[in-house]
Amino acid sequence: MPTKTIVQRLQKTCACCGKAIRVIAYSKSDYRGGHFFGKIPLYTKKEEARAASFGFTKELFGKTEILVMNKDPKPYGYAEYWECPRCYWRG
Repeated sequence: MPTKTIVQRLQKTCACCGKAIRVIAYSKSDYRGGHFFGKIPLYTKKEEARAASFGFTKELFGKTEILVMNKDPKPYGYAEYWECPRCYWRG
């Protein structure tokens, strides 16, 4: 059985409960200790208003009709979305 080499130990915060999560990273995509869902873009209210000025398009999502922005707002940064194992498995 091959052994894994620890690359980095990270301290993250759960997005649901705010609890500290200790994550052990073995490589770029291999880790344990939490569940990572990706990065969420952050927008200013001014940028959201500018993007909304370009209008919306109605799209069908199953039987539900939703409004989709014609132009995406430009994000000023990104936030990582992590969940602790307890929140992830609780549903």
